[in-house]
Amino acid sequence: AAADTTDILNSPAFLKRKVEVLQSDIAAIEKEIDEANTVYLAGKEEWGSKFDMINRESQAMQERLAKQGSQGKETATMEVATSILNVLDNYDRAFQAVEPATNEEVEIVDAYKHTYDLIIDALTELNVTKVETVGVEFNYELHQAMLQMPSDEHEEGL
Repeated sequence: AAADTTDILNSPAFLKRKVEVLQSDIAAIEKEIDEANTVYLAGKEEWGSKFDMINRESQAMQERLAKQGSQGKETATMEVATSILNVLDNYDRAFQAVEPATNEEVEIVDAYKHTYDLIIDALTELNVTKVETVGVEFNYELHQAMLQMPSDEHEEGL
């Protein structure tokens, strides 16, 4: 019991003073918070609309860049596909012109047909698909034509 009466940190006077200091500290911090809120609100009033405008502009720019990125990919795919289609046309002409006579020639033609199929698969993965044109009515959204030629095989417009 003697130790409790001599412990200055637990004395009522010390504890009372400590509460006063803590209350003073709390009041000072609350005053700083109020001042900071005042500065914040003044800044928000002055700059808030500008920040909102910059935020909207940033979102619009991100949307434009995403759209341009997809358009760039689409353009690149079209350029590559157009170049590869010329190669495939050469394959088609070669397949029509060659009649393999020996087993070795059949193996060579089969190897080229396998390569041809790999190219077709790669184009399919890029969402490039064959558009039927012969015997099908001309569709201005799918086909691009430079001229029409009369034909005894097909009706006009096909």
